[in-house]
Amino acid sequence: MNIFGIGENELLVILLLAGIVLGPERLVRSAREIGKFVRNTKAYISSLSGELKAELDILDDLDKVKKDLLK
Repeated sequence: MNIFGIGENELLVILLLAGIVLGPERLVRSAREIGKFVRNTKAYISSLSGELKAELDILDDLDKVKKDLLK
């Protein structure tokens, strides 16, 4: 497992340090907030990707019409 160039051992050390610094209650709350942020970011990117694809499809259709008119 290699996330952002961080191996398993390094990730474990980071999580342990976060647990010590934040404490169990704030660690759980922070993990939930990070999860919500990641979920919302994925939804936003997915929505943006869909909109971009729709716009590019419209441009492709416009190019096809333009080529048909020039023939």
